[in-house]
Amino acid sequence: MSIFSDKIKNILNKKNISIYKLSKLIDYHEGALNAMINSKKSIPENVKVKLLLTLDVSKEEFEGWILADKYTKEVLKLAIESKKSFPFKRKSILTARIDNILKNINMSRTTLSKKIVYNQSGLNRMITGKINMSKPVLEKVSSILGISQNEILSWILADQYNLQTLETAYSCITS
Repeated sequence: MSIFSDKIKNILNKKNISIYKLSKLIDYHEGALNAMINSKKSIPENVKVKLLLTLDVSKEEFEGWILADKYTKEVLKLAIESKKSFPFKRKSILTARIDNILKNINMSRTTLSKKIVYNQSGLNRMITGKINMSKPVLEKVSSILGISQNEILSWILADQYNLQTLETAYSCITS
């Protein structure tokens, strides 16, 4: 069973609420809700808000449980370290780190896109966090730049989540 599922079911047990009753409380289809709780379906934002209120948990805690199921201990630890050590609050860690590596090896994003045989515009949108970096692009960028995929994933996570959410996810895995 997943961390997310375990946490939700423990809260439901403590509150003496069944999945059926929860579905009625948040006005959502029981089967779809069950699929979400069992990590078989993503959770729409409007449902997440209702769940947070009903379960009495913070958004950071809730998202931390989800991250704990998706990422390794190493990726989460690297994301926390990146978040803590990155000096700029309004800059993307992914963009800054990749651009710094490119500068150090005297390579442009254009050259990188040619080396990985990928559309430059699409790659730029991934590096700047406007779209998600696909697994094949992640693998190629990692290889060309000589850094681990986990390192790049950690920068992406550090950009997407606050420190409390990342620390919650990490503590779920290490406890």
